[in-house]
Amino acid sequence: SHGEGRLAIRREEGEALFRTGQIPFCYADAAVFDMGYYFLTVLYKEYIMAGAQKAVFLDIDGTLITRSEGPFDEDLREIEKARNRGHRIFLNTGRSFANIASVFRGAPWVDGIVAGAGTHVLLADKNGGFKTIYHTWIPQELLPLICELYLRIGKWCFFEGETELYEIIREQGNQMIRKEDDFVTRFPGTLITKITMEGNAGSEERALLEPHFALYSQGRYSEGIIKGESKSKGMGIILKAVGLSREDAIAIGDSVNDMDMIRFAQIGVAMGNACAELKAIAAALTDDVEHGGVAKALRQWAK
Repeated sequence: SHGEGRLAIRREEGEALFRTGQIPFCYADAAVFDMGYYFLTVLYKEYIMAGAQKAVFLDIDGTLITRSEGPFDEDLREIEKARNRGHRIFLNTGRSFANIASVFRGAPWVDGIVAGAGTHVLLADKNGGFKTIYHTWIPQELLPLICELYLRIGKWCFFEGETELYEIIREQGNQMIRKEDDFVTRFPGTLITKITMEGNAGSEERALLEPHFALYSQGRYSEGIIKGESKSKGMGIILKAVGLSREDAIAIGDSVNDMDMIRFAQIGVAMGNACAELKAIAAALTDDVEHGGVAKALRQWAK
């Protein structure tokens, strides 16, 4: 029987659902027959859970867009439908707020953003903008050391902030950093939440950066995320702020920097184009970014 949010099912089935987080609690009833407990389990998972409000966290790169295309119409239509059904939609990206394209920052369906892989968390306000509810940044004294390193070894590196991206490179340019103390003297007090650098980090880079950052290689570039921050931490901050729980969360991603997000969510979905490591830990797999992967996942899990 079902009442007041409780479901009576056979003990072994209830324990299995509880262990996997699909129900918060259950009451066992050994007298329920096989067909009965099967029916009740399906009823709970397919109808009761489907009707609950979900918080959907979407990665951007490799999930909503490719290097040259997207977001795709099919995904956007399903996102709108999911939101119209009462679900909340959040971006959860390694990009800093300044590095998120206006097509996303200005989208009416975005209820909030986890930016910089958890270093900057924002909720949409009633005026079409965003309010910061959590923010941390790279210590100012570390920035000149990073500038000196990348100017000396000749690799590009970006400081990613709230409003601008600042490139460390020897070439001339309006926002480009050309000497060790350039950033702190030209842009005093500017908060930087993340660094992105060319290729894989070498031994000298790791020696300077690893005490302060978790480094993620993306092949053509690497990301430096402040230690102690993560996409999953940002999810937790948003869920608490909007009155939802981890059990209400759906996450969709494709990369190694999405692994903690996928593990944290009640339903972690890997894109068809996701890396093997992410597919191995995801609860579900959808199609790739160019073939409606997000749309298919929302139709299945955000009913």
